Amino acid sequence: MIRAVDTGSLSPKRQMLCSRDNAMRVAEQIFDQSLCRVSVLSTGDPLQPYRVSTNPEVLDRIILEMVA
Repeated sequence: MIRAVDTGSLSPKRQMLCSRDNAMRVAEQIFDQSLCRVSVLSTGDPLQPYRVSTNPEVLDRIILEMVA
C-alpha cells in the first residue's frame, strides 16, 4: 500500500537515507561483500522509494542490477 506523505516534511537524514544514491551505495557494498546479483528497486513508496534486493520478484521495478 502506498502512503500519502509529503516528502518535503521528511527530515534531512531521512531524505538522505531514502535517496537513490544511498540505495546504490548499499547495493555496491553488498555486491562487494558477496559477489552475487544485487538489484536496486523502485518501490513507489515515498518513505522507502528505493530498496536493495539480492532476489527481486518478477514484477519488481529494477532500476539497477549488478552481476558478477
